[in-house]
Amino acid sequence: MIHYFLILLFPLVVFGQWGTPPPVVTDQQCQEEYHKIHGCVRTPNFSYVDDIPLRDPNRTQELVNEITHVLDCSGFLNCNSSRILQSFFFNQRWVSDHFDATLSNCFTQEAEWKIGKQCGYWEDDGNCNRFNKTSLKCYTTELQKQPNCTWKHVKPFVRFYWALRSTCVMAHQWKLEMDRHHIKVKRIGDLFNPLAID
Repeated sequence: MIHYFLILLFPLVVFGQWGTPPPVVTDQQCQEEYHKIHGCVRTPNFSYVDDIPLRDPNRTQELVNEITHVLDCSGFLNCNSSRILQSFFFNQRWVSDHFDATLSNCFTQEAEWKIGKQCGYWEDDGNCNRFNKTSLKCYTTELQKQPNCTWKHVKPFVRFYWALRSTCVMAHQWKLEMDRHHIKVKRIGDLFNPLAID
């Protein structure tokens, strides 16, 4: 019986590995895809996408709605730079939803300031190595000392923490891809502000 299964599986594996090669993309195509994504943005508030999670629920919801619109509007794209940027937006939307659902009452601005004082503040310096297990241990230990936090907040915080690291890594990868394909942005911003609007 297992022999028949392997015989059936082998062509699928071969086809999956050596099937249609990925499309070859050009610098011009990647530039056009960047403009397509940028053209989907309807509000200057979208430049705050890298600041997620925001502390204002109304602004957060407006930004999440705009992220959803940009993702739907831009559709399927071929360039790695475009896909990384879309993944960045997906991640930011997840961070926002997760934070609002599980951490907003615990990880307040005051709590973030107190924890940062003990464990170090997050800075948008492009150094993703600052997100590490040692730093996380400090954060989760200090988190439980905050007035509105308990051990129940630790697991959601850990997910939140690693999602922030993913944001950092994707922003770095996006910058590398942009440089590789010589893509010009509308306004040259920092690493964490990929679609800043003038």
